[in-house]
Amino acid sequence: MSHPSRRRLAGVIAALALCASLAATGARAEFKPDPSAKRADIPVAYQWNGSHIFKDKAAWEAELAKIGDDIPKLNEFKGRLGDSAATMLDCQTATYKTADRLYRLYVYAQLLYDVDQANPEHRQMQGRVAAIMPAFGEATSWIQPELLEIDPATIKNFMAENKELATYKYYFEELWRQKANTLSSPEERLMALTGNMRATPGDAHEALLGVDMKFPEITRADGTKVPVTVSGWSALRSNDDPNVRLQARDAFFGTLRGYENTFSVLLDGVVKSHIMNKDARQYGSCLDAALSPDNISPAAYRMLISTVRESLPRTMHKYVDLRRKVMGIDGPLTFPNLYNTMIAGVEPEYTYDQGRAIIVEGLRPLGKEYGAILAEGLDPKSGWIDIYPNEDKRSGAYSNGSVARDIHPYVLHNFDNSLDAVSTTAHEMGHAMHSVFSSRNQPPVYANYTTFLAEVASTCNEALLANYLLAKADDTDVKLMLLNQRLESIRQTIFRQTLFADFELRFHEYAEQGNPLTADYLNGLYADMIKEYYGPNYEVAKDDGCEWMFIPHFYYNFYVFTYATGLTSGLALADEITATGDKAAQRYINNMLKAGSSAPPLDILRNAGVDLETPAPIVSAMDMFERTVDEFDRLWTAKYGKK
Repeated sequence: MSHPSRRRLAGVIAALALCASLAATGARAEFKPDPSAKRADIPVAYQWNGSHIFKDKAAWEAELAKIGDDIPKLNEFKGRLGDSAATMLDCQTATYKTADRLYRLYVYAQLLYDVDQANPEHRQMQGRVAAIMPAFGEATSWIQPELLEIDPATIKNFMAENKELATYKYYFEELWRQKANTLSSPEERLMALTGNMRATPGDAHEALLGVDMKFPEITRADGTKVPVTVSGWSALRSNDDPNVRLQARDAFFGTLRGYENTFSVLLDGVVKSHIMNKDARQYGSCLDAALSPDNISPAAYRMLISTVRESLPRTMHKYVDLRRKVMGIDGPLTFPNLYNTMIAGVEPEYTYDQGRAIIVEGLRPLGKEYGAILAEGLDPKSGWIDIYPNEDKRSGAYSNGSVARDIHPYVLHNFDNSLDAVSTTAHEMGHAMHSVFSSRNQPPVYANYTTFLAEVASTCNEALLANYLLAKADDTDVKLMLLNQRLESIRQTIFRQTLFADFELRFHEYAEQGNPLTADYLNGLYADMIKEYYGPNYEVAKDDGCEWMFIPHFYYNFYVFTYATGLTSGLALADEITATGDKAAQRYINNMLKAGSSAPPLDILRNAGVDLETPAPIVSAMDMFERTVDEFDRLWTAKYGKK
């Protein structure tokens, strides 16, 4: 017998699908995601389409050979940038066109490799593109040092006489701002040549975790075996069966433990490369070196950590106690009870087509232009998105907008028919839409948005979707399910990512003092921080401290904090758009999504409606989390508490 709330929510989903005119075919609706499926078993209709970049591998090979001959030609501008405005502009134009060609080569290879990481040919293709990146870096490494040798007055005169070159005004301002950390031409050449070496730890981590490591199977209550995989990990840790969750935790973290020294050496390697960059460019710390190019003060990073940590007793510790209460746990909360839903039997399965219908409706406040492009990208026929998991596919989800200007973004997903998967789809499409608006409204020099802004559009989409679903819910269990989803979204995106950012800062500072990053140090530090963030009523098991080994973002150079600042901003923007409608939506789209990197990121965000130079938005997000905990507690206690 189906749960009444399940039936009601299923009816809402069906109505939304009809309204959105996105009804699925029968064959599509019946497809069941399986992380252990062979790639050949995934219907082509649900796969992204790399032929939009290159017709086939032969065309890719031809372009790879051609660009290898063309890259050295960029050196023909060397020593001539001060000759005229036209020469300076021609050099910049040629550089960005060549970079665009390299992106196309790399993305095409990435599309093949990320869905079949055990295929050595695809790995080799990706490696061949990566191998010529240093040649491009070498051929362009002299440009910024040479521009800095030219009198700024000369460049300003060039911009006054040439409108196209005047587009680079902010570029030049940023170049002059970073002059003290820009090396000489020979030194920049050497830094460029180290690019492949510095990428090795991250590549090795990906190959070890995604291909070489094998996890044991676990057993369901009915005796059937379940394979533990990286791509299926998120579904297992939130499985309805507590014994499955417990087995999955032990199998996953226990296997990671067996490779702890390899993982610690890889992380030590990437941190050594950050220290080398910091020292070479004379930054005060690795954090300074990572944030300065985006014109972000380290104070903003530290303010996020300190503000979140100050809130922990009234937020995360309170949430841990709520989970203990709802699940009837007398002792401490443990990892196997951290990700599962607190309101069981309510959430139905969502086919991908139902999910995209809900997303289109939920994001309708962003306007017709946004909605039309969104619907196109979500349609499997567009070739934007690779939807379902398969064996040897990269885990998680991402959006790559490197070729969005003339083609479209590419979105990798591992859709598992859950509410979280629907939310993740909205999240990744936020990235994709940001890439579309940015690249199609800005010249190449500003077409990419900065890492600091990267998670705002994605988390704003998640928040708008949550606001929409909560507004439509008229059943207590459905509301509880959605409140649970909001709590988990904020926990995983603000609290968990802030913990990661805090951990990343601490191990960098430890290494900067000359200490090696050993497994014992990293495991101990991570376990201690879990205890601190989750509070006195949370218990860390013997292998839980190994979770850091699984996180690829620690190889991205202080990127994780942008998830927390992004959701903080996204929540604020979504609430304003939901409350005030089109005016706020258009300010957000015009002043942020279309702005690319054409101004300091904090200014862009402020123009969109959020000022992250104060703790106010972070405190507001903490307040929302606490209110949501209280609202869940109130509704659950009224219906299920002791009478």
